[in-house]
Amino acid sequence: MCTFAGVNFKKMKKQDDLLLLKARGYRSVLATGFQLYTSNFRRFFKASWQMAILYALSCGALGTLTAIKLPEISTGIAQQMLTYQAVSIESLQSYSIIGLEILLLMLLALATLALASAPILSKLKEHKETGAITAPPHWFSASPHLMGRSLKGVFLTALILLIPFCLFVAAMFVLDTVSQQFILRHLTTTIVAFFVYGLIVVLFSLPLYHVLMKYLMEAPCGYWKTLGRSYASGLRHWGLMFLVFFVSMLLIQLVAFIVMLPSHILSFANQQAHQGLLFGDPLGMPSYITTLTFITVTLCCFIQFYVSQVLLVHNYYIYGSIEAREQERNNIENP
Repeated sequence: MCTFAGVNFKKMKKQDDLLLLKARGYRSVLATGFQLYTSNFRRFFKASWQMAILYALSCGALGTLTAIKLPEISTGIAQQMLTYQAVSIESLQSYSIIGLEILLLMLLALATLALASAPILSKLKEHKETGAITAPPHWFSASPHLMGRSLKGVFLTALILLIPFCLFVAAMFVLDTVSQQFILRHLTTTIVAFFVYGLIVVLFSLPLYHVLMKYLMEAPCGYWKTLGRSYASGLRHWGLMFLVFFVSMLLIQLVAFIVMLPSHILSFANQQAHQGLLFGDPLGMPSYITTLTFITVTLCCFIQFYVSQVLLVHNYYIYGSIEAREQERNNIENP
């Protein structure tokens, strides 16, 4: 009887430790996020593996294009410049087409990432409402509604992040037009200004991730309404977000570097082989290099997807901690 009571007590304590709406420091957010993700990894995997495959395939296509086709066309252009001091229109057209294909595949990879994260978000939403995560009842149990919100939220957040950089480029274009060769005459200053400006934008963009998680967890609210209501609360807890994201991203990047190493090696080998063509060396790459690269990048990105989802769970607990602290703040201000 005592043993049974002890087991129940430990189980209840574990559930209490994993509660969402609880004020936490950054260490507690990191530890609790890791605990929830690792203890429920099989459930997360079963719920999301189908969409994760689509994400990996899109990344495989993107990685193959940048690792195989882009160096091939770049080398051809470089050879023409060395031989004729000019570039053919056909080569420029091919380069433009490859650039457009890369852009489209990047958008596809972002879209499939949002869709693949939706089943995991669905399980996190279940955890928020019930305090537990159950195994998916069907082989495909993702919520179409949540997938749509995830897709919309990710693209709107990406758009907000992109706008400041577009404004910077437009400002530089205007300056370069008004004052001829402004960028070339102040190249170092322009580069430093771009990095400083980019750093400021990135730092002030951190609360957007709280806005995105709140938008995904609280279905009735629209994205722009959530942005207007929640950006300030995210900004108030900027320090918590920065510390959690910094440590989490650091650990994820270390693991992801190891996971993605085979694809990086293949990409580097192909680039070196094409650079050798400029000095008269044979290509020296097997005929199946394209297939090998696609399979390798796809498998690496599939594993990397589940490594990166740790950050999603950490953002989930950041959201819970901020909500709990905001409730405490409101209770103090409005007793």
